[in-house]
Amino acid sequence: MRTSLCSALIFLLTLATLSVLPVLAKQPNIAKYSPPAEPTGNVPTSTFQQQSIVVEDLAAEVHSDSGIITITAKIKNVSRAMIKGYATVHLLSGEGKKMLSYEEELNNGEAFAHGTSVELEITARVGDIKSISSISVDFTKF
Repeated sequence: MRTSLCSALIFLLTLATLSVLPVLAKQPNIAKYSPPAEPTGNVPTSTFQQQSIVVEDLAAEVHSDSGIITITAKIKNVSRAMIKGYATVHLLSGEGKKMLSYEEELNNGEAFAHGTSVELEITARVGDIKSISSISVDFTKF
């Protein structure tokens, strides 16, 4: 019984470790460090880029016969401040190449608070709609 308990414990620890590794591997290296040319005794500076938004519930309704695509999403403010800006929706080919891009002002140009989600909806006519394989969304503050 002790052997099976130890085996089960080792299995669970291995499973937990393997489930965490892919998550750690996908995290981007945001802070970059470059050592100074000559040691001066000062702490080197680093760059940190904070994410302002998270795109939630991104969906596309494609009408191949008419070439119309409707893209919807919720844009959530995850910054620690009021933000306003616009979203740029990119329609991408199978190779990841930007085929078309559309800009849409968020929240009617009004700022929205931390933790608040605003709706995004874009409807467009696309000539070569069958070539689109994915969609990405960028955010620009103003």
